[in-house]
Amino acid sequence: MNCVNHPETPSDARCTGCQEPFCQDCLVEINGEKYCGSCKVMAVDSQAPVNLDQEETIPNKQAGEALIMAIIGIFCFGFILGPIAIYKASKAKKEMDEDPRQSGRGKATAAQVIGCIIILLNVISILSVVAGV
Repeated sequence: MNCVNHPETPSDARCTGCQEPFCQDCLVEINGEKYCGSCKVMAVDSQAPVNLDQEETIPNKQAGEALIMAIIGIFCFGFILGPIAIYKASKAKKEMDEDPRQSGRGKATAAQVIGCIIILLNVISILSVVAGV
């Protein structure tokens, strides 16, 4: 068997991660195991110490509620739920800025975007009714 990276060179061993054959120049030893260039990152990451002092994230309830309201607002009562979703999402973002342990910024942003789209669509529909289209 020849090295995957150097087809003209016979392989010395297989990578512990992917089991592909490699020559001595292509393998690196980590904790007694041999890894190729791609798999060594996996081996090093698995050896990283776990930080037990790291605090867990807390999901922000208002961000989830805002997203649910925005999604429901797409189908019904958008003229009411859209602005409420935007307000709740803004409030959730302020809470997350104050407490970095809280997560849900993506939900809050999605709720704001959907809420704005809902309001825009409602304004367009009202203008089209008024214009008689």
